[in-house]
Amino acid sequence: MTTAGQFPPQPITSLTAELLASLQQRTQAVLSYLVKTNSISTYFKDANSLSAFRDALGLTTQGQLDSDLLSDADQLFSTYRDTVSLTDDRDYRPFVSRFFEQPCRTSAVEHLMAPGMPFFIVHSSGTSGGTPKCYPKYRHPEHMSTSTSHVMTASNPVSKNSGKNCIVYSLISRQVVTSLNDDGEIDRRMPVCLMSTGTVRMFNDMYVDRDPIYQTVKIPNHSSPMAVCYIQNYKSMLFVHALFAVQERQLELINTMFATVFRDFCCAVGGNWDTILDCIETGKIPDLEGISHVRENLERYFKADPQRAAELREVDTKTSGWFTKVWPDLHTVFAISSGLFGMAVPEIQHYIGPDIPLNTLGITCSEAFLALPYDQRDPSLYKVVGSDDIIEFLPEHAPEESQYVIQSWNVEVGQRYEIILTTRDGFWRHRLNDIVEVVGFDPRDGQPIIHYISVRSKLHLGGLRVANEITTEDQLRQVVVSASKVLGTVSEFCTALDFRMSTGRYAFYVELQNEIPPSASSAPHLLHDVISEHNVNYRTESLCGKIGKPVVRVVRRGTFGEYREWKVREDNIAAGQIKVPTVVSRPEILQFLEERVVQEFSA
Repeated sequence: MTTAGQFPPQPITSLTAELLASLQQRTQAVLSYLVKTNSISTYFKDANSLSAFRDALGLTTQGQLDSDLLSDADQLFSTYRDTVSLTDDRDYRPFVSRFFEQPCRTSAVEHLMAPGMPFFIVHSSGTSGGTPKCYPKYRHPEHMSTSTSHVMTASNPVSKNSGKNCIVYSLISRQVVTSLNDDGEIDRRMPVCLMSTGTVRMFNDMYVDRDPIYQTVKIPNHSSPMAVCYIQNYKSMLFVHALFAVQERQLELINTMFATVFRDFCCAVGGNWDTILDCIETGKIPDLEGISHVRENLERYFKADPQRAAELREVDTKTSGWFTKVWPDLHTVFAISSGLFGMAVPEIQHYIGPDIPLNTLGITCSEAFLALPYDQRDPSLYKVVGSDDIIEFLPEHAPEESQYVIQSWNVEVGQRYEIILTTRDGFWRHRLNDIVEVVGFDPRDGQPIIHYISVRSKLHLGGLRVANEITTEDQLRQVVVSASKVLGTVSEFCTALDFRMSTGRYAFYVELQNEIPPSASSAPHLLHDVISEHNVNYRTESLCGKIGKPVVRVVRRGTFGEYREWKVREDNIAAGQIKVPTVVSRPEILQFLEERVVQEFSA
């Protein structure tokens, strides 16, 4: 990742012999480490998907491997490539489920996917079935954690000028898995949490047993005390972060990870400006939902500052870029703004102006750290990480079988691939379902430079995301069918993210076969309830106040037919190839739909 004023070299379109050899050697070294380390795991010894690999390795019942094969990196990699089949969540689910058995025995989960016990268990944002995936995450040696260390350091830099950082993250766990030893005593407590939460905890050695202590602490270069990270209510958490950030004159950096969260942070500042200034003047924190358990720890660090309040009352909040008046030293915002997140950028720029960059920390998924930003001038450009895990590529339109998987040194510029992961945490040729497009190679080490495209469309995993949920296209279609009981027959529909209110929500654009019935007013409530039934994360996040109830916008009859006609003219393609997207993000399509809305229903 580059810093301000430093930009990487232009990606090259083909590899030199030296770079190709370097990529091969690096991948072989990682594989040798993973085989030697993770072959003691229960999954490696028992999984059907690895049976041919085990046989080729000569794995004994004592867990011993063929030393001759291990000493030949070329042959080991060739064996791995030829014998390890593709896997997905279904292969790991029976093993990971052991963590959630009651009681959870250490003897049943120790060395399950990798050596030892996990530090935390990550839960994903969502899957095609709506139930989050869960995977154990282990602590690894420093030389196999370079990407995590790089990102954690970049996300919270230490200023040379005593500047402060506003880091918006959570330390809340969905649950804590407690494993018992053979005597029935507590052996380990492992939080089930988001990847960002668990990574912060593991990197800083923060065990859940010490949470009461952490809640009393304020890190010197942070604007907010750590107690804010234990506020579950989304609006309250953002307000308190905003309160401490606005009080801080020397704020230099804001890190919210995603542009949608930063937009919500901006709204928390702008929408509560007078209240925030009154609080700073008096030193009083208002009564907010969900902060009673940390109020004492918040008040410890929030003191009256009438002079700061007086300074801030001179700021004109109607001018573009007014945050630079609040924080003259603000120079960086970390907030992913590529893809769907880019919808929030125009509103964000009203607050920060055009000169403060929206940087990204990389592409992180529940399974592994995939890529680092290559050039912060292009928020969609990433460099594949090759130091900690093995990242392979399945051509988008190739048969979905392992023999068609290719290596990083064989990918072609301009082609799209699905990512395949073999990781430190015990995944073997795991299908990530994410599609990327190769745009070149880093001339310094040969690693592929990619654009993230989307989830694999033919798996129907695309969808909407406001917070830490993913509602898939299949789920969206199911809930619209359910809503027909109050809307009448829905001829066609599409969806989009809607940020017109203070809390993000889903917007459903529907075309009805008949007249709008009186019962249509109840559609937002019904849609909300049905999505909550299908998607655990949606229900959880909406209960925390992170997601508002959907809005339904009925478009005039014939709208989607007009859409197809418009697209034929716009793209000069045959009408039979025009499909109405389930999820819409392009501004011109949204404008097209908005111009045809005849009635709106909201909760």
